[in-house]
Amino acid sequence: MVVVAVAGGLGDLGGLITNSLLETGKHEVYVLSRKAAENDPGRISPLTGERYFPVAQTDYSSVDRLSELLTELKVEVIICAMTMDSDSVSDAQVQLIRAAERCPCVRRFVPSEFNVEYEAGDDVLPYPMKHFHVAARRELEKTQTLEYTYIYPGMFMDYFGQPRVPSVLRRLCFFVDPAHGQAVLPGDGEAKMSMTFTTDCARYLALALDLETWPRVLSTVTSTVTLNELVRLVEKSLGRTLQVRHQPVEALLQHTGIDLPTNMEIAKGRAGRGGLDPLRALIADLEASVALGAYDLTQLSGQKSGHLDLVKTFADKAPAPRRIEDVLEEAWGSKAVQ
Repeated sequence: MVVVAVAGGLGDLGGLITNSLLETGKHEVYVLSRKAAENDPGRISPLTGERYFPVAQTDYSSVDRLSELLTELKVEVIICAMTMDSDSVSDAQVQLIRAAERCPCVRRFVPSEFNVEYEAGDDVLPYPMKHFHVAARRELEKTQTLEYTYIYPGMFMDYFGQPRVPSVLRRLCFFVDPAHGQAVLPGDGEAKMSMTFTTDCARYLALALDLETWPRVLSTVTSTVTLNELVRLVEKSLGRTLQVRHQPVEALLQHTGIDLPTNMEIAKGRAGRGGLDPLRALIADLEASVALGAYDLTQLSGQKSGHLDLVKTFADKAPAPRRIEDVLEEAWGSKAVQ
């Protein structure tokens, strides 16, 4: 039972993490937010039995003020779930790490990772925004008092069930477009992709607070399939074959790949944010990373130290996680809601 603060805890994944922590009934959970809470009735702390107000308005511009806030709240664990997509957000996370290091009560820190190995070179992970995550890693390495770990879920499984399976993630299509009966695969389609559903990732992270020590990497992977296997699973759920095309990885690296119809529809609704081009670039970078091996997290199982598989560790303490077969059947099977 500890006091936990979730930075970005009102966001998409952050909200799931906050809820999972609260559902354990063990922790006093705060949300660090730039915005003040409105009409917050508060909660009863399982630690003190007293009412407290979870949303703490936070100013990331001052390390001193951040440290004072963390000390006032008696925070022991910080989980950062900000979306690392700009210099300002990256800077806020770095400031939070510095404040945590100064704070006498903070012992543990989880940076906003929730993907794969961000230290990988562009030949494996051609994802420009990874430098924001690397900046946090470098700052954590300077600390003397913080225990920290990186969470690796791989690709979020939600994308393959959208929009029929509820998810906090914005809709995107990777490799397969079941709604339009199409698939576009890089190379021979034999690249492996490890995946976790967002709610399972959040649940396993909440359970990880019970561990006495944290290795450097905690993984939450519940399914790993090749892209060809993914196509076969989609076809099985749909009850019909997909139109499958292949393209070279180089096309993805150059952002000139084939666009799936659903992504083109999504882009029409993003006219104010650049439309198709930035969406195509994001999808191409992530698809290329899968093709180049960045999302094959089965290799982690060969590491004797520095990695812990949370799915295996908490197999008897958590509900059965979603597998990719379950998500596809729920979304596209004969009993799916049309």
